[in-house]
Amino acid sequence: MLRSGMDIPACSEIASMPADALFPFLIDWMWESPSELIPSNEQIAQVRALLLQRHDADQSEVQRLVDECDAYLKE
Repeated sequence: MLRSGMDIPACSEIASMPADALFPFLIDWMWESPSELIPSNEQIAQVRALLLQRHDADQSEVQRLVDECDAYLKE
């Protein structure tokens, strides 16, 4: 079992994983990861771009992830 924030989703997972399954991984990585794994603004901007390229980018679940990325980038 992985500790919270220790699993960093791959680009392919961000592009294809169901948004509701991806949500806890991204949230934990952004907000709960140990200092060695804290994502940079560049990494989160890349995640955001991948999310917006998804075929389901207009769905509320994906938009929720985009909103979380935006919140992270404002910190």
